[in-house]
Amino acid sequence: MFSFRLRLGIILVVFFSCVIGSGLALAHGGGDPADERPIWTWTPEQIIEEVTRVRAGEDLLPKSWPDNKRVAVSFSFDVDTEPVWMGFQEQSSPSYMSRGEYGARRGMPRVMDLLDKHSIPASFFIPAMTMELHPHIIPMIQKNPRNEIGFHSYVHENPMRLTPSEERNIYAQAMSIFVKHVGKKPTGFRSAAWDLNKSTVAIVKEMGFIYESSMMADDNPYALISEGEDTGLIELPVEWILDDWPLFQISWPSKHVALRNAEDVYSIWKDEFDVAYDEGGMYILTMHPQVIGHRYRIAMLDKLITYMKSKPGVWFATHEEIAFYVKEQAGR
Repeated sequence: MFSFRLRLGIILVVFFSCVIGSGLALAHGGGDPADERPIWTWTPEQIIEEVTRVRAGEDLLPKSWPDNKRVAVSFSFDVDTEPVWMGFQEQSSPSYMSRGEYGARRGMPRVMDLLDKHSIPASFFIPAMTMELHPHIIPMIQKNPRNEIGFHSYVHENPMRLTPSEERNIYAQAMSIFVKHVGKKPTGFRSAAWDLNKSTVAIVKEMGFIYESSMMADDNPYALISEGEDTGLIELPVEWILDDWPLFQISWPSKHVALRNAEDVYSIWKDEFDVAYDEGGMYILTMHPQVIGHRYRIAMLDKLITYMKSKPGVWFATHEEIAFYVKEQAGR
């Protein structure tokens, strides 16, 4: 009996060790044995390999913008609605999900009215399930033919928890829904919560996207390098200080509370624009209708756009327009 129990105990220990080890590998987005060990136990070669897996390549900032404009400004709206709470935040409470519903019900009309008021286009990155839940938002966006609709996951799932095969299958499912609602395939890809695992860039390239917009290695467009090779993808980098979520949003499960005064956020975004204008660069602002779409925040965004328009030489463009222009100017 003792021998049997001992053997059974050893089997269980080995089994759960394998399960835990596999889980750790998946949590890091791959199966490299080094992933299962603390980073301080890695060799310099392993650290360098991990860090250089995806890197910024050639600076693709053009010598000038169209019609000799001084700065390229692009507003993007991640229309996440309920999926951001169900997927990435893993919250299915009706209260949490109602915050996402607010984005479709009240935030989107305010956003569209503001864009129409100023006659400027925008890029909208939309999870496939948002399109299924709120199909009316697609015609709203398409009323302006310059507006762009980009790819943004299936249900705002966490890509760091997906295997390569799972990620491919989920994105294929999302793409089918996307085309059904939009009528064509998207040009640009933005990952959920700006997270990418070890397989994401390769999958994005396989799917035929022109640009990617989840990385933060520069303020201006650059070539995206993966595994030491130029992917051909144009990176239109983002930045958390130019995103409304960390400045305005409350997410109790992650203990993130950021109810900033609108004037504080206006100051940050305006100051960033002023430097981009002086440098002749690119300015990408990422927002969410469920966040920016509240009354006093839309008023602040109106004030910011009015300020930008007071400056000569501002090119208001979609991400897609910038990507194609950069691609042409770089001869890629």
